[in-house]
Amino acid sequence: MSLDGVMWDIYQGDIGWKVYSFVRRADTIKASLDLDDFTHALVRRKLLGNDKYLSGIESGSEVFRGSGRLDT
Repeated sequence: MSLDGVMWDIYQGDIGWKVYSFVRRADTIKASLDLDDFTHALVRRKLLGNDKYLSGIESGSEVFRGSGRLDT
C-alpha cells in the first residue's frame, strides 16, 4: 500500500489484542509521518472500525547491516 508516495507492507497479529505493523519497503534516513494516515488506511481496509480508539503506538527500526539510530 502507498501512503504519501511511500510503499508499506501491513502485517497483523494478535498478542492478546490486535497489532498492526507497517513496514516501509525502502530504506530511508528521514521521514515525516502523519499517524492519521495509518489509522485511516486500516479503516479503509476494514481492519479497524472507525468507532475504535487508538490506545498505543510503538515505533522502531530494524538495522540489517552497519549501524542505525531512530530519533523521534
